[in-house]
Amino acid sequence: MPASARRHLANAALAVASIVAFLLLAEAGSRVLGLADERPTGYAPVNTRRREGRPTNSLGYRDVERSPEKPAGARRVVSLGDSFAWGVGIEHDDTYARRVERVLNRRPGERWEVVQLARPGMGTVEQAEQLAEEGLAYGPDAVVLGFVLNDSEDENAAEARRARDWEETRRERQERRAGGRLLDRSALFCFVAGRLEATGQNRRRLEAYRSQFLPDYPGWVACRSALARMGALCRERNVPFVVMIFPLFADPLDERYPFADIHAQVAQAAREAGAVVIDLLPAFRGLRSSLLVVDGADDEHPNEIAHRIAAQELLRTLDRLFPPTPP
Repeated sequence: MPASARRHLANAALAVASIVAFLLLAEAGSRVLGLADERPTGYAPVNTRRREGRPTNSLGYRDVERSPEKPAGARRVVSLGDSFAWGVGIEHDDTYARRVERVLNRRPGERWEVVQLARPGMGTVEQAEQLAEEGLAYGPDAVVLGFVLNDSEDENAAEARRARDWEETRRERQERRAGGRLLDRSALFCFVAGRLEATGQNRRRLEAYRSQFLPDYPGWVACRSALARMGALCRERNVPFVVMIFPLFADPLDERYPFADIHAQVAQAAREAGAVVIDLLPAFRGLRSSLLVVDGADDEHPNEIAHRIAAQELLRTLDRLFPPTPP
């Protein structure tokens, strides 16, 4: 074999050996750092996997038993919402509704009740119906709606989106399996493949949320109509209507947050309905998303810390609407 050929062969062997050595080092580093099984906690630094606390009351709501007849001298806030307001993954006493009730009852000579009518999976259209048929029967002095950006999703579109996402996820997993079981044992491969899959899912999620707030999207049209109905019901009874807009905690809560313009869009629709608007995004700006959710990417509901911040913002608004009684 000519000397030049031997040199080329040696260089090629050296390059292959370098690549193999790099991959082995990366694999070892992945295993040491635990990249294949990254498990954020949520309650920092306490593990957030705790029981949710009290069971539901006789009406199926996560609250104490409430009488429709308001106690003499008491004030009531009716709290509407979905799984964010319900407090999935945290204890009952840590939800923002319970926190607000406790603080308001510290006012001298005042008695307050926050009637929790939130239920997972509800959207704004259902909540408007719920307010008309059930919430107003409690004689509220204020109505608070916890709004999440998926509350405008049209049910038919939601079914189609879930089917499409399921199909794309299934296809991506089939492609991963085609790589062979040996690669699935690699922490480095699992880490890279997981990140690629997460990137694809995030792209689809961004597109889905943005599509839900197009002017002619049926769910958004119905959502605006429901907000207007809720505002009218409250105005007829001279009851303040408060809309508290939650951010999506899966996204960075800084200048990269992709839905600030949608928050403004929801806030405008709520104000047009006569609501007092609390956009929680400024309150969460600059905080680490991983410290505000129940269980990292596996459960992005707001945790105890996020509920505490939401309660503080809601209390500031209620203090303006209902100044404390002077001693």
